Amino acid sequence: MPKVELREVTVKYGRKVALEDVNITIEDGSYSIIAGPTGAGKTTLLKAICGLVPLARGRILVDGKDITGIPPEKRGVGYLPQGYALFPHLDVWGNITFGPTSRGWDPRDIEVIARRILNMIGLIERADAYPHELSGGMAQRVALGRAIASGADLILLDEPLSALDVMLRILLRYEIRKMAKALNLTVIHVTHDQEEAMSIGDRIFVLREGKILEEGPPEKLFRAPENPFTAYFIGESNFYIGYADKGVVRIDGVELKSSSKLEGDVLVAIRTREVKICQAEERLTNSIRASVEEIRFFGRVTKILLNVNGLRMVSELPTLRIEGLKKGDEVLINVDPEDVLLYRLETVEGYPEVKEVILNAGDRAR
Repeated sequence: MPKVELREVTVKYGRKVALEDVNITIEDGSYSIIAGPTGAGKTTLLKAICGLVPLARGRILVDGKDITGIPPEKRGVGYLPQGYALFPHLDVWGNITFGPTSRGWDPRDIEVIARRILNMIGLIERADAYPHELSGGMAQRVALGRAIASGADLILLDEPLSALDVMLRILLRYEIRKMAKALNLTVIHVTHDQEEAMSIGDRIFVLREGKILEEGPPEKLFRAPENPFTAYFIGESNFYIGYADKGVVRIDGVELKSSSKLEGDVLVAIRTREVKICQAEERLTNSIRASVEEIRFFGRVTKILLNVNGLRMVSELPTLRIEGLKKGDEVLINVDPEDVLLYRLETVEGYPEVKEVILNAGDRAR
């Protein structure tokens, strides 16, 4: 189970900086997620680790050994790229067992690991099929299985589930993690899917425009993100411009208590899942009246568009908890003070995507 360290890693494509001074530590045996939007540099980061792109500056260490100058084939890294490619002359079994066989594993061990992986990816019955006989989703599952079976202790997965249908994607993400833990692998998994990141990662690294903005366990990044972009990218939030004074933030006539110590002009973020509908008789901090403007059904959860004294706010609740709720209803909502997140207003200038979703921005955020 290798420990991976990136120190001041910078990668350039001509004049374009793809990664800039990246400093992260991937603990041995961990399942780490690199999350970020398209173009953030996620794939470049994986390619840097496995030696497919040169560094302009910095070092990469595995278990304390500097591997920066070592050729890709000697790094002992299993890599599943987005543009996966199977060996066309080998059947599914041959593709899965290629790594262990080339490393000289005992045939009995190869048999065990191959059957285990084929069962995991649901293709044990297609072990003798060739790549041209597989659907796109099946082929990607074989490529995933081949990466896991490569014999490497460090596995890099670049959007490994992106080509799969929703139900298989949900099932496989847990199976991949379970397999990785059982095999004592260190995994670095790239995704832009926030739900995927939060559900399987031991630790998430948020990457934007080649820079790591924040890192931490999923719950911490969801409940208490230090960066407004993290609040925007991990989970869903209501964003406002407000003014904070002595633990109270005012947003266009609506007052809410906040646990934050910030004062003055602030960016306010309130998770949609933390906007709760409560009973009229409950006396809770930050309980305010609202009217239901729209209800959007998403299966297990429902999103409710609220009007809070002229302020738009979205609440996301389990569908079973809002039975009977309809458009036009007057409700009492509650937000805990610790869930009223505040950031210095000037920080939003660096994140145009956040500016675009501020609900009361008007000309002030333009």
